[in-house]
Amino acid sequence: MSRFTPETIERVREAANIVEIVSAHTDLRKQGVRYVGLCPFHDERTPSFSVKPDEGFYYCFGCEAGGDTIRFVQE
Repeated sequence: MSRFTPETIERVREAANIVEIVSAHTDLRKQGVRYVGLCPFHDERTPSFSVKPDEGFYYCFGCEAGGDTIRFVQE
């Protein structure tokens, strides 16, 4: 049985700033409406990691890791 209700998880997801959390693990720079940087999940020389703060979502075009703030912390 889960200790957290779906409503609690959603409130945490909405309150968390994904750019701030991801920035603690890799440098991000603003590019239009999204942020880009090197993926914290694999070694790379050119940025393939993208964060969309308005959607609360990240995605790496190199290793195909993606998800929301909670998934990022889990990985």
